[in-house]
Amino acid sequence: MNITLTGFMGTGKTAVGKLLAKRLGWRFVDIDRLIEASAEKPVARIFAEHSEAVFRRLENRMIRRITRSHEQVIATGGGAFVNPKNRPLLRAGGPVICLTASPRVILQRVSPTLARRPLLANAPSPLVRIQQLMNQRAVAYAKADLVIDTSRLTVEEVVEAVWANIGPWMSKSWQYLLKHSLQLTQRYSGKYIAVLDDRIVAVGLTHLKAYQAIPQPVPLNREVAIYYIPLPEESAVAL
Repeated sequence: MNITLTGFMGTGKTAVGKLLAKRLGWRFVDIDRLIEASAEKPVARIFAEHSEAVFRRLENRMIRRITRSHEQVIATGGGAFVNPKNRPLLRAGGPVICLTASPRVILQRVSPTLARRPLLANAPSPLVRIQQLMNQRAVAYAKADLVIDTSRLTVEEVVEAVWANIGPWMSKSWQYLLKHSLQLTQRYSGKYIAVLDDRIVAVGLTHLKAYQAIPQPVPLNREVAIYYIPLPEESAVAL
């Protein structure tokens, strides 16, 4: 199992990811840093010397490699989850959490490193550009399993919010998912399932639909986890 942190630049993915990984005793993986180490140049130079398209290919290649391992907190670049080739790889391994913030807060956070941000460095108005990019990515970010606004939260508070929501993913239901992955893929591929301990209690085409279909009330002290079951072709890509 992995936990992926996605979202726009400046929302806290790296800081939150490191602290969360420490709490779990897992490895922290920063996709952009791994790409830089492999290419032996920073992301900004890859964009400038080779193009964004080349960077996205390197990004997909790195995500394919990293998602073969488990017990990792993975921080992706802001555009990684937008790529439909990356989403099934990340979602198949565990929950995807999108960190967000207001455009003004993001600009304040990234201002000291603006020159190293290839999508913002030459923008006449970085604030307008941030808003444009966030609007373009909104549909993709909404496909995450959880969205947390970090605008008014400390790193520690964001980690607590993540921790409060990933409990079901670490529970008995996750073991059930691993044990029956083949059967679940055959029957529920492309859908979301709600699992209570070791049984499926609801199915939906979206995370929200599955959640709304959960029979009420849920027994006290027990939680229902919702998982996305990849399509067969998505599962094949993840291998």
